[in-house]
Amino acid sequence: MFDFRYHLVSLAAVFIALAVGILLGAAISGKLGDAEDALMKDRVKSLSDQLTQEQTRSDIIERRSEAAQDLLSQAYPALMANRLEGKGFAVLFLGPVDSGVRSAVERVLADANAGSPVRLVALDTPVDPTDLDSALQSDEQLARYAEGGDDFGALGEALGRDLIVGEGTPLWTTLSSRLIEERSGTTSTPVDGAIVVQTWYEPDSPGDAEQQRRTQATESLFEGLVRGLEGDALPVVGVQATGTEADLALFREQGVSSVDDVDTLAGRLALALLLQGAQPGQYGVKDSATDGVAPPIEPVTTTTGG
Repeated sequence: MFDFRYHLVSLAAVFIALAVGILLGAAISGKLGDAEDALMKDRVKSLSDQLTQEQTRSDIIERRSEAAQDLLSQAYPALMANRLEGKGFAVLFLGPVDSGVRSAVERVLADANAGSPVRLVALDTPVDPTDLDSALQSDEQLARYAEGGDDFGALGEALGRDLIVGEGTPLWTTLSSRLIEERSGTTSTPVDGAIVVQTWYEPDSPGDAEQQRRTQATESLFEGLVRGLEGDALPVVGVQATGTEADLALFREQGVSSVDDVDTLAGRLALALLLQGAQPGQYGVKDSATDGVAPPIEPVTTTTGG
């Protein structure tokens, strides 16, 4: 009997211990579950608070942007009025005319009281180096620009100066059938600066040998033209619209100012300021705009009788 009672007590102790363990485990598990739930809720609340803060910041930035745009819209007419009065400018498209950019440029000149472009020229691109070299060699006055290869940098410089000086633009006139796709305005009046728009770019694929020759000839002509335009220390500005993906490398490499958002109010103001002689630089809203949205704004000086 003693052994049986001892065995019974031992067995009861085991069951009691097991029950206690189960109860303790359940209690601990419940507490851990509650702790995990609380931690998860804290995390969700923290993320929700962060999202709310970011949305608030975004709303503030958007309101500031709208306020700045509204302020610029109201100030734009006063900032532009008479800024370029009495001045005339040439517009050069390095490639076919982009009607949107042309409209924006003409709007800038009109808003700043400069009137229409004195002359506009659009290049017929890409250049045919064989045909152009042949035309140069056949003309006694132009033979010195015939390199006998694909480098037309010297010709470009002469054409750039020709576009600025006017006086009938003899080089452009002589080579019009080989270089000009579109032309308007007077050829006689000198200008006070130039606006350049690059609309032709090197093809993505190198192509065959002939295409490579045309690309090299065209790019050398572009580089020469920009050098020639800035030879008289007059304002020269390269422009493009915000939707243009191509870089403004040609102007940056030549040390020429640029505006990458001429289709916006800020871009139009920046162009007018640069044409007036503001601090040179690369302006706009893209990564290439290393000098900000626009150059410092100087007041327009006017004279009053007395």
